[in-house]
Amino acid sequence: MAPLHAVLTGDLIHSQRSSAAQVDDTMALIEAAARRIVPAARFHRYRGDGWQVHLGPARDGLRTMVHIAAQLGRDEGLASRIALGLGDAFGLDRQSLASAGGGAFVASGRALDAMTAGHRLALAGAGVDPLHQALVAYIDAQAQGWSPAQAEAVALALAADPGTPHLALAAELAISRQAFAARLSAAGYELVIEALAAFSLRFADGATDG
Repeated sequence: MAPLHAVLTGDLIHSQRSSAAQVDDTMALIEAAARRIVPAARFHRYRGDGWQVHLGPARDGLRTMVHIAAQLGRDEGLASRIALGLGDAFGLDRQSLASAGGGAFVASGRALDAMTAGHRLALAGAGVDPLHQALVAYIDAQAQGWSPAQAEAVALALAADPGTPHLALAAELAISRQAFAARLSAAGYELVIEALAAFSLRFADGATDG
């Protein structure tokens, strides 16, 4: 079985109302957020407000997508629609992703194009079934309801090494452990992290049987 790759494709929301500097800052934030979860992630910007990231193994896709959404939410800057595509990939040996292709790129782009009003996250591609898509729809609804403080806590927790105590994460925000835990609880983090763990387990080997 061919390994599955994860590709994120997105476009900024209301970028026409923002300055070029704001758009550039948001693109830099997205690139940095992706590399915080997957250091080897490859970022490509196109058409001004469009962007794409090749992450590598499929298992990292959903966590990275949610982390980017949380980082955007915490900064109260521009928002972005984000579509995660799973599938094969080729042309990755070239300097730019502009010439890369494959099922992961196609699925990601089509999922973004098919996204309906009111939605910001989507998932499509090899091995994806309606249950996975319902999972992403749930996370999407949760993420859109996060306050900046909740999004900040979620972003920090997602990027932390496994087992990092909440006390240490709270210290980074100069708040108490109780306050940090309250922010995660209000964000529905426990169910979100369970969903991410299930997704990572399902696609752990980077391949699909159908």
